[in-house]
Amino acid sequence: MLRELLTKWFPGEVAVTASLRAPSIVALKIISDIDPSTPVIFCHPRQVFPESQNYRGEIVDLLGLTNVKVVTRSDPVTRKRPFERCERLWSEAPDGMGRSKETIHLNDTLAPYRCWIKAAYHERTVGTAEQRFYCYGGKLIVDALRGRPRELIDRFMQAHQLPYHPKVSRRKKRAQVDQSDAPDIGWHF
Repeated sequence: MLRELLTKWFPGEVAVTASLRAPSIVALKIISDIDPSTPVIFCHPRQVFPESQNYRGEIVDLLGLTNVKVVTRSDPVTRKRPFERCERLWSEAPDGMGRSKETIHLNDTLAPYRCWIKAAYHERTVGTAEQRFYCYGGKLIVDALRGRPRELIDRFMQAHQLPYHPKVSRRKKRAQVDQSDAPDIGWHF
């Protein structure tokens, strides 16, 4: 499906929005195998941690992506726009003590493209395969990995030796710690 979009239906008219989560990396791997010059727009919250910047550089180099843009601030928002194109991201506090939702408006950024592949996965996708394609404001929008289970994403990441974000790697290691070795913190406040 992605090969047809990139090479036959919309050659040179496709943009991809991505984050640094595993489903985004899977989509970028597939797209880079088809055409590494496809415009990739990394959507990040205002606070981007150095480990995220380093990981993004590692992924860009590993996949050979040649047309990359980073968006951390929104396009100007005006009420007169009939169609709003945006990505909603989780933003973590620098002290690690909470997170909030940020919306990155992309009307101007996506204006030159007729097809938008949404791969900035910040929430679990739900829905059916039929909902992977829709038209909105004259643009074909594709959510190629909608509803794909986490296990499938993990298998793809492992099969292609794609690294996870360092934060996820640390979380996975912590989850593997034997519960008997974990300190008993109880429920005392």
